[in-house]
Amino acid sequence: MSPCKSCEAKCCRYFAMEIDTPRSKHDFENLRWYLAHKKIKIYVEKRKWFLEILNECKYLEGHKCSIYDKRPLICREHSTYTCEHVLEDMGHELLFSSMEELDIYIEKRFSRKKKK
Repeated sequence: MSPCKSCEAKCCRYFAMEIDTPRSKHDFENLRWYLAHKKIKIYVEKRKWFLEILNECKYLEGHKCSIYDKRPLICREHSTYTCEHVLEDMGHELLFSSMEELDIYIEKRFSRKKKK
């Protein structure tokens, strides 16, 4: 059975963009600012950092695409084998939903460097 039959259109309810990997404590300030906004997450997958914006597509009607025949290329190329419906656990190495969670990570990461 095709996973599309029971799809809840998770892929149409957010988008993610790769961001520069933070190296210094100062680099984390922009990430803190991102997380000060609603419906934002930051995650790390395969050692790459991503900004996830939880904002559904304006062409989503229920669980269906209202412009299916004219949908963007990125939508047409989205694989049903690696979709969010099939892969419930996306397996993020790190996931931050709030500035407070990121602050804890920053403190741990940079306190280790001081001790060396």
